[in-house]
Amino acid sequence: MKFRNDINGLRAIAVLPVIFFHAGVIGFNGGFLGVDVFFVISGFLITANIIKSQKSDSFSLLSFYDKRARRILPPLILTLLITTVFSFVFMLPYDLKNFGQSLVSTSFAANNILLYLTSGYWSLASEFKPLYHTWSLAVEEQYYFILPIIFILLLKKQKCLKVTVILFFIISFLSSYLIENKEFNFLMIITRFWELCAGSLLAMYMKERVTTKNDAMSIIGLFFILYSYYNPYILSNNSAIINLAPVLGTLMVIAFTKPNSIIYKILSTKLIIIIGLSSYSIYLLHQPILSFIRLATEGQVGSYKQLMWALLSIPLGYLSWRFVESPFRNKKVVSNKVFYSLIALCFMSFISLGLFLNKSYGMQQYYVFSKYSYGVNPQAYADRPYSLAKHNFESDGQKMLIIGNSFARDIYNALKENDATDGYEVIYLANYNNDISLSRNLLSHADVTILVSSSGMANKIIAPSTLKASAIESKNEMDKYSNGNYYYVGTKNFGFNNNFIKQINWDSSKNYMVEINKSNIYADKIESNIFADNYINLLELFREKNKTRIFTDDHRFISFDTDHITKDGALFLGKRILKTTKLKNIIL
Repeated sequence: MKFRNDINGLRAIAVLPVIFFHAGVIGFNGGFLGVDVFFVISGFLITANIIKSQKSDSFSLLSFYDKRARRILPPLILTLLITTVFSFVFMLPYDLKNFGQSLVSTSFAANNILLYLTSGYWSLASEFKPLYHTWSLAVEEQYYFILPIIFILLLKKQKCLKVTVILFFIISFLSSYLIENKEFNFLMIITRFWELCAGSLLAMYMKERVTTKNDAMSIIGLFFILYSYYNPYILSNNSAIINLAPVLGTLMVIAFTKPNSIIYKILSTKLIIIIGLSSYSIYLLHQPILSFIRLATEGQVGSYKQLMWALLSIPLGYLSWRFVESPFRNKKVVSNKVFYSLIALCFMSFISLGLFLNKSYGMQQYYVFSKYSYGVNPQAYADRPYSLAKHNFESDGQKMLIIGNSFARDIYNALKENDATDGYEVIYLANYNNDISLSRNLLSHADVTILVSSSGMANKIIAPSTLKASAIESKNEMDKYSNGNYYYVGTKNFGFNNNFIKQINWDSSKNYMVEINKSNIYADKIESNIFADNYINLLELFREKNKTRIFTDDHRFISFDTDHITKDGALFLGKRILKTTKLKNIIL
């Protein structure tokens, strides 16, 4: 179809808010919806091109995928190459392992699936994943595999074709509306299909009917898009309803904007055109830039500093478009033989490296990386106490009950590594409130009870009233149903991000101190007042003012994610707990 400056301008309107959102700029709470604008544009353009090719009897799957490959893969490969190089500079082995998984899944257009399968408690925060944003590329690529097949199968049955696309739209929209799993809803194609279908349906409609210029509808459409960036939750917190405004707005702009209209002129200004042309490369590059800045920084990075760095993706994206995207789309410049040989070589290399990084746990056994290693698989180690979950005590000897989530499992590991659990039958209870009668029964039969806080974890400040009420409720349960011999272990924290340590001199870093998250300090203050003599203060073990150490005396990381402890950390922390706190009384 004929190139439209307004659609190209919409790409700029889509990519900039995504950058502002990821940089944490105030006023762009819905900047992530720029991706939805991209989806609609992609659905419209791809379908319009398929219709045009079929009309002239020139459509073929081979030609379609060749154009998609030449459009998508060169900038992606450049991004993967740059990201891979910088990952070795900025990442510890633990994060390199996760990066290896992303490298493989992105190469197979399936990073959205990987992100969903690995989402949850132990998932690495998205802001530290340089390839997190390729989930949207995976969704588009999966759509490209489905849509042409539908058009080929139903080429001579146009009514059936329309009904099929409409049916896909309805099923996908309803899935997005009804599915409450936010990770699934955000990442998977079944709940995103309707947005691409919306663009496809518009292209099918405009094939048969010429839409007329309507400035009012164009302006309203652009308003829907821009306002959704500012306030995405005005109507609902439901994902389908949130995404509806930018989708509808994009459809309106595409349908009713014509040359010489107000919106067309706005979207056709020179700077917007340049950003629109470069938008794909800009989008690919902005997330790695932000991720590596965060990985290299000890604490949280201010939003305007993040924005300053993220805006570098605009000139870099333009260079990528000019010298990578454009040349590789031209068969006269890069022949099929050269193009596909390079593509195959690059992706085989990325997949091989990714698998190696994953299997070798980020090459943690190699000399240059071994000093940064967390030793064993830290997540598996942290989850070890699950094997102690039982419904009742079975022995006549001393009984210990440990209550709480992953922070409680850390405390068990710390005690176990220092032989403090010897002589006890230990039961681990992950959630006290799941079965209150069972929990009270275990509590009443335990000789020693250790209840562990996780307040302030992940830098989340809990409202004072909520925190106090929860702590008081827990204390009342302990006072009423235990034998009185209980301890409440407070929250712990070892900074915000370990990866920054690669940017300082290793030999002088053993006693390095980092800022304790304010959320942990805040929670510690409230809970210590409530539990008083029964409180075990973990923050005070290594605290100097509002800083804490991050390494053991053997120069090993205490924590692998600044919240949960490594095996070395368990031995080190447990030794200090049993030497300086009342928990030393539990040793038999």
